Amino acid sequence: MTALVKESGASVNSVEYELTGGYDKSKTDDAVKLAFSDLTAQIGLPTGEKKTILDGISGSAHTGQVMAVMGPTGCGKTTFLSALGNRLDPSISMAGSSQISWGGQPWSAALKRCVGFIEQDDVTFPELTVRQALMFAARLRLAGSKEEREERVEQLISEMKLEKCSDVLIGGGLVHGISGGQRKRVCIATELISKPRFLLCDEPTSGLDSETALVIIGVLQGLTMDAGMCIICSIHQPSSQVYSQFDDLCFLDDGRCVYFGKAGGTAIDYFEKLTNMKCPSQYNPPDWFMEQAVNNKLEGVKIQVPKTDDFHDGALDIQDKGFAVSFYEQTLVIFERSWVKTKVTKLNTPFYLQQISIGVIMGILFVGLGDDESDIFSRVSFAFNYLMGALYLPIMEVLFLFLQDSLTLRKDLLAKAHHPLPYYVAKILSVTPVLAILLVLMTVSTYTLGFYKFGSVQQFLAILAAQFVVGNVFASLGICIGAYVKNPEFLMSVTMIWLVWLFAFSGFFVPIDSIMPPLRWMVVVNPASYGELSLCQSLPNKRKPFKPFFKPLTRPPPPPLPLSFALLSILPHLLVLSPPTERVRSLFSDYT
Repeated sequence: MTALVKESGASVNSVEYELTGGYDKSKTDDAVKLAFSDLTAQIGLPTGEKKTILDGISGSAHTGQVMAVMGPTGCGKTTFLSALGNRLDPSISMAGSSQISWGGQPWSAALKRCVGFIEQDDVTFPELTVRQALMFAARLRLAGSKEEREERVEQLISEMKLEKCSDVLIGGGLVHGISGGQRKRVCIATELISKPRFLLCDEPTSGLDSETALVIIGVLQGLTMDAGMCIICSIHQPSSQVYSQFDDLCFLDDGRCVYFGKAGGTAIDYFEKLTNMKCPSQYNPPDWFMEQAVNNKLEGVKIQVPKTDDFHDGALDIQDKGFAVSFYEQTLVIFERSWVKTKVTKLNTPFYLQQISIGVIMGILFVGLGDDESDIFSRVSFAFNYLMGALYLPIMEVLFLFLQDSLTLRKDLLAKAHHPLPYYVAKILSVTPVLAILLVLMTVSTYTLGFYKFGSVQQFLAILAAQFVVGNVFASLGICIGAYVKNPEFLMSVTMIWLVWLFAFSGFFVPIDSIMPPLRWMVVVNPASYGELSLCQSLPNKRKPFKPFFKPLTRPPPPPLPLSFALLSILPHLLVLSPPTERVRSLFSDYT
């Protein structure tokens, strides 16, 4: 194929050059072409103008080869890969003339499991071991028996050279774990679980030393030979050893394709003729290419690869068979994965000490609480303290439930590992035992100190049940708020304002009769009012059932408390899931 290099400055020669990009049939007998034509992308600026970040890039890649995408920072490498993988940010628009052919097929949902995408930042589960992470991925992405999945996981651990760290936590952030190079190989192995035909890697060697980078690129090159994959890999400035592993090169500069063809000596000859300069013998070729781009020696250069007649030809035959496993199994696997993570991050000594300490501090204030008339205010205050525990702690426990998993969920959804609804159900189920443990620890400490004189097991279970029901209501409301407010800082502001309203109009500080008539409805619709009344009625007594001295919900009369709490527990989840699953999808990403 012939490409015309246009002259846009005095320092650039106008040359017509025969590019030698294409596949080597000797490497694979089942070559499947990934062709792209006139990829043009723009993004809107605050001024209202649009900036072109991809400018008419055309070319093709084939199974059995590794293509490198190089260029200076900001040249469009990540955008190029995102466009190929159908993962562009919604703020970026593609031109109508842009076309991509995956083995003769346009993009469809069926391709999600045929295309792996390795992001620049490692998206993993720090709380899982290497083997656990891969096994959970296999259970979601692979159909078949347990033995077949285990065999696939062990095969990938061996191919990625992860045997020594297979049972070590992946780690990341504050969690100590495996090295950066090993973590990158875990990301690659995860994408290889479903045996994709195409693999897009966004700077897989970023932040790694040259030796580790060489190992990773060597692994990718081995995949093209053994599995016949097509791999496109963006890389910033590889060493000469890493560069020698690539078959083809696509060099970008300011969104323009400056070179597309074979890597190695062919690329060097091209750039030498283009700039009328010689690459010094002691130079690493990629460093020299980058130097020409940074020094504006390639400004205005843009190759034009003509669209061939066989653009839409290909041997890829796929059918959308839905998800690999059933709805039930998706829910079960995600629940198990979430529970393993919870045991590492939540159910630890600091968590237990926190809940017990909170209960003890609250109980110390009401040691030996009686049930005489003189104890009425203390008993109501005791119930209000219970309310604060059942309100604040569950809300804080679930508020960031989905934001914490936003990246990993987005990755799973884009790979068609599972449906959003099983994820939502599994997360709700996995957080319920944590809330139960939290409330039990706090209630045992507080109840023992407050009612050791005449409390009983039956009365303890009654107040624990009331505490759990009230806590479940506010956990549901916290999940709903966390679902609809995606900005973490704004989420905390909204939550604090909401908490102040809950306490202020709970009927405890100011009785409903003393509130301005236009605002009394706030007490009636406030779930904290129902929680306070329920907890007051659940406190143990030696005599007749206790009735609070204030009347928070006398006008209008409230519905029965069990029915109220049942509705309040279910309603937030219906709001999140209405219309079905669409809100769940948009919680975590705008890319699904």
